[in-house]
Amino acid sequence: MKVQVISKEIIKPSSPTPPRLRNFKLSLLDQLLPPFYVPIVIFYPAGDDYVTSNNIHDQSSKSELLKKSLSETLTRFYPIAGRIKDNILIDCNNEGVDYIEAKVNGIMSDFMSVDVVHQLHPSHIMLDDVAKEAQLAVQVNLFDCGGIAISISMSHKIVDACTAITFINGWAATARAAAKQEIVCPTFDSAAIFPALPPGIQVSSLESDDSVQGENVVTKMFAFTAPKIAALRARIAEVRSSSNGLSKYPTRTEALSALVWKSFIKTSRVKAARKYALSPASTKPVIKSIANYAVNLRTRLNPPLPQVSFGNILMDATAESTTTIDDDNSHEFADTLAGLIGQLRLGVSRINGDYIRKLQEGDLAFLKSLDEASHDSNGEKVQICWISSLCRFPFYEADFGWGKPSWVALNTNAEYKNSLFLMDTKCGTGIEAWVSLEEDDMSIFEEDQDLLKYVKSIN
Repeated sequence: MKVQVISKEIIKPSSPTPPRLRNFKLSLLDQLLPPFYVPIVIFYPAGDDYVTSNNIHDQSSKSELLKKSLSETLTRFYPIAGRIKDNILIDCNNEGVDYIEAKVNGIMSDFMSVDVVHQLHPSHIMLDDVAKEAQLAVQVNLFDCGGIAISISMSHKIVDACTAITFINGWAATARAAAKQEIVCPTFDSAAIFPALPPGIQVSSLESDDSVQGENVVTKMFAFTAPKIAALRARIAEVRSSSNGLSKYPTRTEALSALVWKSFIKTSRVKAARKYALSPASTKPVIKSIANYAVNLRTRLNPPLPQVSFGNILMDATAESTTTIDDDNSHEFADTLAGLIGQLRLGVSRINGDYIRKLQEGDLAFLKSLDEASHDSNGEKVQICWISSLCRFPFYEADFGWGKPSWVALNTNAEYKNSLFLMDTKCGTGIEAWVSLEEDDMSIFEEDQDLLKYVKSIN
């Protein structure tokens, strides 16, 4: 299997951004997000060809259509074609985005694996300094079998998942010459609602390098079927009570988030127990774990913002769990998960009107409290788990004119550890859990029998 780049170019907006829109202010929430790419790959097999009014049949004409429609879409999403300046604004200078075309010697199914799908990304998206780069990099991979895989890597500094899927589906609608009512035009409200901090004030990223970036990080995808998810939810629901914060039936994403978080915690406990066995101390170590759960703020504002609002309009809800190296069997499985879900719900409930008002006023006290919570009693860094649910996001609706995707691969940027992305399967009933851990941690994590009894397959 070989991926050969055959062309590179810059795609600019079809209409230049007017001077009055040249300086696009970042919001406070944009300022807090780290500048790294979040890559996905969308697979379109040759057999799913959809014949449009333009009779697009071959790969080269499809690529030309993608470039033309991308240029038109950038006119509406003009900040994406700019460059970030000093974590304050986007210079909407029409410098454009990277567009790469590659030929793939092999069949598409050979690349529909977590181990190799990263080969379909542009090589430069692993760079640390995204600020000076294009905020979007696209690589269109043309397979010998006639299929196409579109790699889309967007900078998290300026977009969240909601904006990313709005852009992708807006681009797809433009490509297939959809009716005007399907052409998405974003709104640009975030900087007015969450004003940026004044120049000169240093803002620490919510995701510091040592809590996110790791060495020898591997990503694996754990697939859960609808019956297994239903069984897990029912098992947890058997022990729900007001005392454990689980008075309501657990959702699909709550159940799986808690299950994976529990396995993260067990991984830390196993490592701590091994370390303790080699060098026993007078007191056994306490295992503290923080789960940061991404929450979309659009619906929590009053009045709510539309889902097409551009930018990072999200915040992390923080949940905490503390245990010891001896706690592995002291709690029943369902009780443990119910308690973790209760903590997740408590964290989400704190992102209320008062919390949002403080954010709008630039009160960053929560960053200090988050930093304090991320250390144990000895001042050592604790494990931080980053959880994002992309379930119900319409990634599988991205039809560029030749049918809907057969598979969407997420989070294959193997630099960022302790992360979980939940994604609907194509049928919409199952869920894929994309887990990234350092290699040694993954070897422990993937042996957790409590996890494996609900997993259909590991990719």
